[in-house]
Amino acid sequence: MSKPLPSFEWLRDLAEKDPEALERLRQQYIEDTINEAPEHLRQRLRGLQFQVDGKIRLAKNPMQSCLAISKMMHDSLHQMKTYINGVEEGQIEALESAESATVLSFSRQA
Repeated sequence: MSKPLPSFEWLRDLAEKDPEALERLRQQYIEDTINEAPEHLRQRLRGLQFQVDGKIRLAKNPMQSCLAISKMMHDSLHQMKTYINGVEEGQIEALESAESATVLSFSRQA
């Protein structure tokens, strides 16, 4: 990001005194960040921001929105882990719950 973030104290004061101004500032930083991204990623970033904004709108309070967005991030990370490990969806749960076992070798009798 080309412009630095304001200090925490300044943002806290803005949140207490003028929450609408803080929201406008948040939106501006988001828009600037998306516009600085490579062209081929901008549509995906706008879609992701749309999902995040939806979680914020549906939440009853800031903590609920934080938890919902955190869950989105964890779900995405889980999908990426699954993809990287080459395991198909649904199999990861089976692998995580699989118990360890001792493999016995048997001699071949003819």
